[in-house]
Amino acid sequence: MKNQTRMGASLAAALLLATQVAAAQSHPEQEEAPNRPGFFRQLGTSLKNAGGQMVGVKPAQGGAKAATAAGAIYAPVNGAGKVRGLFKSDNHQQAQLGKLEWPRAALTYTEWGASLPCWTVEAQIWTSATASTTEVFRTCANAAVTETDDLGDTAELNTSALWKGRDTLKGIRVPASKPNTGASRSTGPNPPSQPFVVNVSRPGVSEKAVDVALRVAWVSGFIQTADLQPGPSGLLTPFKDGRMWIVGFKPEGNRDK
Repeated sequence: MKNQTRMGASLAAALLLATQVAAAQSHPEQEEAPNRPGFFRQLGTSLKNAGGQMVGVKPAQGGAKAATAAGAIYAPVNGAGKVRGLFKSDNHQQAQLGKLEWPRAALTYTEWGASLPCWTVEAQIWTSATASTTEVFRTCANAAVTETDDLGDTAELNTSALWKGRDTLKGIRVPASKPNTGASRSTGPNPPSQPFVVNVSRPGVSEKAVDVALRVAWVSGFIQTADLQPGPSGLLTPFKDGRMWIVGFKPEGNRDK
């Protein structure tokens, strides 16, 4: 009798599990819902109330302070302030194909470290082969990457889009036919052959260097939403613009000592 009771209980449990699995499979949208609206995480019409409007995320205590807890994406320190929007007025299709020459921006990390959330960057901005200016600013590696969408709402790039951004930058190769410095790096006017691939073995520094560069690229308009979305073929548009690059790290700026 006890065996029959146990068998009956086991059969009931199996049927219940099968029902739950079938229900989950018949409503896949329940699993996908937290990722909507896809490329962005909606933040609302203003970053001031972003913490209370992010879809699928419980508002954090502190409101606006919680929304900016990751730090500023661009905080000028010294210079003309040209980095913000530096490439935005360009013909971006031509830029994607590597057909534009100027302006250019060479990024040197003057204060950096794997444990340092916000890095100080010195940008050498070239407007021709002989004319350049220098600007210093800070960028936080985890700062929200946002833009205003077609509805006038402020949206934040999700994790998938950020990974695409990193891969896009690291995948840039300057054609051998165009002036470049090969494996060596300088402040310009010519880029290295691989603008965003740095030869760093210290854990955390290499990836954070690209995270910082991605946010500079976004603020300047060097990389835009269209560069991170696949086309009709399902593939990302090849990105060949070599007008921004990482120069390197100033030794005295190391904060991991």
